[in-house]
Amino acid sequence: MTDLPGKILIVEDSPMMRRLYQSVLAPHTDALVFAGTGAEGLDYAAEEPDVGLFIVDINMPEMDGLEFLRRLRSELGFVDAPAVVISTESGKEDREAAREAGAAAFLAKPWTPDELFATIREVLSGEPTA
Repeated sequence: MTDLPGKILIVEDSPMMRRLYQSVLAPHTDALVFAGTGAEGLDYAAEEPDVGLFIVDINMPEMDGLEFLRRLRSELGFVDAPAVVISTESGKEDREAAREAGAAAFLAKPWTPDELFATIREVLSGEPTA
């Protein structure tokens, strides 16, 4: 994948993971935005509705990534916005919960850049993989 279309909002509380996403994705887009909490992500999406892809960590303090997705969809109207959930917890129940919250795909940590790009490509093509 050479270019990523649209604005990408990454909701991730870990500074180390945010730096990793920055190093992997920034060369492919000029529209990469980070939120350190689910509440920050909701605030950003409410003010900037042109987000084309959400990448969301599940395990975050105060509001987990699944609650973020549920509220993004129900309160802000991002019903069809593509979202990738990423987590170290990747059992069948975790994947099902992500799908029910509105994720189009689930990617287990640790991931490789190739896995991340393949997942993004699938999600943006409209093929749900969660």
